[in-house]
Amino acid sequence: SRTEQRGKDAHSHVGREVEELCLVIRSTGRRGDDGRVSVTFGQLFETYETISNKVVGILLRARKHGLVGFEGEMLWQGKDDDVVITLLE
Repeated sequence: SRTEQRGKDAHSHVGREVEELCLVIRSTGRRGDDGRVSVTFGQLFETYETISNKVVGILLRARKHGLVGFEGEMLWQGKDDDVVITLLE
């Protein structure tokens, strides 16, 4: 059905945005002693906001899928700029 197809298309689009977010973290972050790449929310927001104004939503989706980790339930620009976001894959 058309509704089912729209749902599949939306899921695919979000998946591509999550992949792009992980690439941005990988390219702007730093590799820690544990081998994982991390970036602060402030750095990521500054870099990624030109790509997508939905950076927090995409981060939450990436965390739900086990791709990134960070402290707290929600991130706010200005307040949480020092929160470290780590790639888990």
